[in-house]
Amino acid sequence: VGGSGEMGNKAGAQSQSEEEAEVVPAARVPPLTAHPGGASGTSRSLSVENGEEGDLDVELPPPMKVLEQPMSAAAAQGVPGPTTVATGPSIPPLDNILTDVPNRSSSVALKTAEGTTTDLATEIENIVKEKMEQHSETSERLKEWRSSGDGCSGDEASSPLPSQGALLTSQLSDEADLGASALPHSLLVQDSSPGDCDMTKEQRELHKRQFVIAELVETERLYVRDLADVVEGYITELRNPDSEVKMPEDLKDGKDKMVFGNLEAIYEWHRDFFMRNIERCLEHPDEIGAVFQRSEKRLQIYIKYCQNKPTSEYIVSEYSNYFEELRQKLGHKLQLPDLLIKPVQRLMKYQLLLRDIHKHTERAGLQQEAESIKRALNIMIVVPKAANDMMNVGRLQGFDGKIMAQGKLLLYGPLLCCEGTSAHNFRGKDLMVFLFEQSIIFSESGRKKNQFSNPVYAYRSHLQVNKMSLEEKVDDGDPLKLMLKSTDPRKPNLAFVCQGATDDDRNQWVSQIRHLLQTQKDFLKAIQSPIAYQKEQTKNV
Repeated sequence: VGGSGEMGNKAGAQSQSEEEAEVVPAARVPPLTAHPGGASGTSRSLSVENGEEGDLDVELPPPMKVLEQPMSAAAAQGVPGPTTVATGPSIPPLDNILTDVPNRSSSVALKTAEGTTTDLATEIENIVKEKMEQHSETSERLKEWRSSGDGCSGDEASSPLPSQGALLTSQLSDEADLGASALPHSLLVQDSSPGDCDMTKEQRELHKRQFVIAELVETERLYVRDLADVVEGYITELRNPDSEVKMPEDLKDGKDKMVFGNLEAIYEWHRDFFMRNIERCLEHPDEIGAVFQRSEKRLQIYIKYCQNKPTSEYIVSEYSNYFEELRQKLGHKLQLPDLLIKPVQRLMKYQLLLRDIHKHTERAGLQQEAESIKRALNIMIVVPKAANDMMNVGRLQGFDGKIMAQGKLLLYGPLLCCEGTSAHNFRGKDLMVFLFEQSIIFSESGRKKNQFSNPVYAYRSHLQVNKMSLEEKVDDGDPLKLMLKSTDPRKPNLAFVCQGATDDDRNQWVSQIRHLLQTQKDFLKAIQSPIAYQKEQTKNV
């Protein structure tokens, strides 16, 4: 049946006679189920294949009078049985109505008076108008059903609808055009019998959850396809010494590897392992939480990718003409920057889909599964945040030390900062401040290269945490300020007065720095006097 055959939707593909009209695809109009009778075809001879009208071999009856009440489809065309849309009102195929109009008109013109022809034309107009209105009404009901995501409203005769499996298939066909292979068999074989509307609330929630899982699988396949475009396209071309598009000489000194980071490793893991585990969840939805939990450590590769992302963006922008030539040679629709942002976007997509899956699972009363999915959701909240943090750290330029050696990034954000030990005559400057476990780094926001690029941060100064003190109150009494001083004998005058935008902002910095300094002191005690430290810890317990 037009448009739905590839998706495995055979609900409306019953046998049809030669004169039946072609069914409109399921993605637009519900499947039409023809009555076994079919048209008799005694009033005219018509070639269906070429649309040409044949010779009239049987004399037509006299014209009919205009009816006061709408005609049924069967009565209008001499068809023994009605053509129906699901369980709704009788509607003949639209093409039959339209093709019958010139046939009747030409026949009547030969044997009837002009007045009678006018009456028949009016009758036909009424029939066409009525059926078009019914067609529009059915389309509107279908739109409402698809937007609600629920085929049952508690009223069995509420609206004529296609089978739920057919509808889901057509939805995925519109969005991804990947076929019905992603759908579990249990969804594809459902019909639109009245009993489907007797589902409990829990069953409906599980049905909605299955829609989200299907989206998770389809988007995962599309994501792997996008990664393949990069790995099997761009990376392969860059490694090919005989490529028609010659690589710029100054791009050969290792910069080519910085463009893609560890994206190849991400692609191979998703293609060989993660996508297969996700696909299994179509038939085993209770395993979704476990899949993400088992992959927690492996998902950390995204953090490394995001840390390299700013460097990648810079190089791609510098050699944009070269990468555009590669895109045209490969025949890709998306530009390279659009493909390189896909891993970052995918992390957030996992989070959104898991939220929906958790919601429907919880509403279905499956508490154990809901708890497992909740743990998976927490993982997909932490990983994107860490990845985003490291992406911002990657924009830091001019720092001589190794960023990765500074420990975990605990907090970062803008603060008004003024170098010195006094808050009087405070003239703060907007600085981006990064608090790591080992140091706190002050940087200035650089200008964007263009409106599409991301900002960079130019290093200005830093303080080592183990050689730093915190003063929560400053000499001018401003509650939004705090002071950080160096205790390093080599930098006795290095200090910063910092001001938060709000009380909460300032308190967050104070709390995090205070806790970090206390941890440093405890660590030193444990090293210098391990026995005394152990006794103190035991006493506190």
